[in-house]
Amino acid sequence: MLSRKNIFNPVYILADVRFILSAAILTVCALVLNPAISALSRNYGKKPIDVRKPLKNFDISKLPSFRDNWKFKQFRAPIKDLQTDEYVHLIFNAGPAMIPHRVELYVTYYSNQADKVGHTPEVCARQGGAIVDKLSTITIDTPQLAPDYKKIKARFIIFKESNYYFADIYVFLVEGKFRHTREQVRWALAMPGNRYTYFSKIEAAAPYQNPEDKNKAVQTAVELLREALVELLAEHFPTTQQIKKP
Repeated sequence: MLSRKNIFNPVYILADVRFILSAAILTVCALVLNPAISALSRNYGKKPIDVRKPLKNFDISKLPSFRDNWKFKQFRAPIKDLQTDEYVHLIFNAGPAMIPHRVELYVTYYSNQADKVGHTPEVCARQGGAIVDKLSTITIDTPQLAPDYKKIKARFIIFKESNYYFADIYVFLVEGKFRHTREQVRWALAMPGNRYTYFSKIEAAAPYQNPEDKNKAVQTAVELLREALVELLAEHFPTTQQIKKP
């Protein structure tokens, strides 16, 4: 406060005015800004939403290309590693004469706003000691999903581990929209508009040993991804109507 000694000193007067202005601004923020932020959070904040049907109950019979001549098993992983209990990891095996003789489907689902977009397969592959031979974006025809999604873009990886190559294809579904990079997923999650939020990574991979078998492995992985998406959208993931504001 100003005293008799410095009441006419411009320096002390300026300092005191700054203090008063700062206090006034903080008071206004407390009275106006905090309620405004709370209102924005209520109006534009997103809430978690559950799958309509647990992924562990994925119906294998809905995959027409993988019902015959294929045996499958469901792989269970520690939830602490995945940070979700909503996932399915299916491994399909066929006779050694078939190329490819194995193909995998791996789906994870997250709906908590605190959930982070995890490492993508190319990062996990490198961390596991594999060599990424190719990384690109491809367009997949999805007539089964028309008219909503006639085509989708997905990430395409070829990586090598030991004596095998792996053709790996994955895509994200974020609040009903397909995305193919982590950055796109983060941007979609941050955008306001929907009442509920979720994202899922859907991945299919097939190994092959001889380079001339690459195309068959890629085609098999694409077909598994394509057929799995039909069932996931029809039975498991929330509908567009469910996630929108009323």
